[in-house]
Amino acid sequence: MATIKIVLDQRRAKNNETFPLVIRVRHLKKYFDIKTNYHTNCKKFDSKKEQIIGDLTSTHFLHDLKDSFSKRIREFLQENRNTVFDINILKRYVLQKPAELTTIEEFWKEVIQQLLDSNKTGTARSYITSLSVISKIIDCNSMFAQVSYKDLIIIETTLLKRGVSINGIAVYMRTFRAICNRAILYNVASLEWYPFRKYKIKKEKTTPRTISIIEMQNYFAHVINAEDRLYKSLCIGKLIFMLRGINLTDLLLLKKCNIHNDRIIYKRAKTGKMYSIKILPHMQELITEFTDNSEYLFGNLMSHYEKPTLADAKLYADFRKKLNKKLKKISKILEIETPITTYVFRYSYANIAKQLGFSKDLIAEALGHEYGNAVTGIYLEMFDNEIVDNMNENMIKKIVGI
Repeated sequence: MATIKIVLDQRRAKNNETFPLVIRVRHLKKYFDIKTNYHTNCKKFDSKKEQIIGDLTSTHFLHDLKDSFSKRIREFLQENRNTVFDINILKRYVLQKPAELTTIEEFWKEVIQQLLDSNKTGTARSYITSLSVISKIIDCNSMFAQVSYKDLIIIETTLLKRGVSINGIAVYMRTFRAICNRAILYNVASLEWYPFRKYKIKKEKTTPRTISIIEMQNYFAHVINAEDRLYKSLCIGKLIFMLRGINLTDLLLLKKCNIHNDRIIYKRAKTGKMYSIKILPHMQELITEFTDNSEYLFGNLMSHYEKPTLADAKLYADFRKKLNKKLKKISKILEIETPITTYVFRYSYANIAKQLGFSKDLIAEALGHEYGNAVTGIYLEMFDNEIVDNMNENMIKKIVGI
């Protein structure tokens, strides 16, 4: 929560000197000062009442100034409810810093840090990659107002020439559009400028990569020595599937405190949606095997970082990349035609559930997606745990062969 107060700035304090009066805005142990052009000394300033003793006119002006900035802070907090934000973004909003003073790259990196502070590491990685790609095509050290519709076409054309797919380009362009939208929200760019008003982001249908029931059964039946370098990767794949296609980030960030009785209850980092999954015997075996003395449920799977930073996001991306390489090696050993990656388990979970006769609405509930049928949706909201638990248990029994 941000606070605002009139203070006497005595950081360069010397005896018998006057000091500047500033309006100090503090948020999460950080602060910034707003100049007022007023000076006084310690004896003439009442810090509790925030007033200059014997100077009512100046005090009224300072409090009016404070009130105007307080209003801006309330507006910002209202627009950013339930969002972790960087104090520099708050500062720019409060001071209404002109757009021409902020470059695209500066603002983009501030947004990345905001995402990291909110533990949205997956989205942060996407933003880091998109900035890296787009900054090599257009000058991101320029201001937002200097980017035009023509620049968007240049980005698209350049990526097409490089062989990037339509959907790959769409990821970069949607990220850039999100940055532009946020820049407008924070008054870093003007609404009149918005280049995406005319530009349409293209997309094409893709067939999700999945493996069959038999291939998934072979995967779970495959035996690897615990000392083998592929062993942990094999187990991560099993966990992703058994935990209803859990995202890798969420899997590795699960903590022991996420266990309540016989359930794993957690909030997805990307969407904030709550999940509640019953712990079944095969899950418990892997929990027991990979739990260590750390706070994390699967502490032995990856060394964790306490606070995500730009470097940690890159480290995490490297972990996923190495994991996918090992999963692909396992798919070759098992002669599975589709190269296995972490996402294949999520897609396969949905595909296998459909083949086993479970409804689309029930599968959507298990994966945390929105379901289309309103009546079924209400029914699931009342009985989702028991129904989804039964589906998940039946699927695991089918795959494990018990």
